Amino acid sequence: FAMEIWNSGCVIENDMDKNAPYWDEMLGNGHKLWGVAVDDGHQKHHHCKGWVMVNAENNVDAILDALKNGSFYSSTGPVIEDFYIEDGKAFVKASEECSRIWFCADKHPSKQFCDVSEASFDMNDGWTYVRAVVMDKNGNRAWTNPIFIK
Repeated sequence: FAMEIWNSGCVIENDMDKNAPYWDEMLGNGHKLWGVAVDDGHQKHHHCKGWVMVNAENNVDAILDALKNGSFYSSTGPVIEDFYIEDGKAFVKASEECSRIWFCADKHPSKQFCDVSEASFDMNDGWTYVRAVVMDKNGNRAWTNPIFIK
């Protein structure tokens, strides 16, 4: 139900797995997968660098349901406050320390906004999903799960 889109060990040691290109390929081929950030901490300095923020009550059943339903986002630091689609527009709002936002989908160029902590754009026909990435001034990122349009 989910795939790893950030692996702290791989990013730190090998400069790999840091911006989810394979996730977009899978999503674009019709696979509905949520994205998760993890530490995979084989060494102490890999720990506490990637996690998910779950929108759920603080109990095991609610957290597991939120994970299954994609009611979470993944982060290496930034906070995503809101992400939604309304009237053909995608909207994202992040914490104030964020400085860049990308809207991503398969077979479409990413829409990038600089020096902002919130953004929106009109989606064209043909989008099957949209997801957002936010980055803070230190290069830390957070990823929304996709919203499926069709």
